[in-house]
Amino acid sequence: MKKEWKDWIVNYAQNQEWELIDSKDNKILSRHYTWCRLPRNKVPFDSELNKYIESFIGHDDYLNTGYTLIKYEVGDYIGEHTDEYGGCAVTYVCEVQSSDCDSSLILNDVPVTECYYLNDVKHRVDPIKAGTRISLTMFGKKKTSII
Repeated sequence: MKKEWKDWIVNYAQNQEWELIDSKDNKILSRHYTWCRLPRNKVPFDSELNKYIESFIGHDDYLNTGYTLIKYEVGDYIGEHTDEYGGCAVTYVCEVQSSDCDSSLILNDVPVTECYYLNDVKHRVDPIKAGTRISLTMFGKKKTSII
């Protein structure tokens, strides 16, 4: 992803209200972080970003219904899980601000800063030890066909 896009997203994030997700005791999906939506119509370069994501993924057989920003601060994490819910077909994630402790999304036991994966792939973010990590996520919804 272009650096100027990341910079714009980080700047946008500074003025948003973040919603806390706190389900540390949930045995199915333990997680603690804050998030907010980034509507496509607020992104001045949305058309280019959407084309970039399609190219990165290698196809456009999904619906981009908007972006989610996830902020991980010290102690925040998301336990290992899949995205098999809500009609999600593919997920694109790009770290737009790295933490001071080099934390990353862990996909198939490999740290990544930009990736895509199908809804059945396990992934996690280990607890942040220093700094703040912000990622842009696009949950691509399954296209439905009418016959």
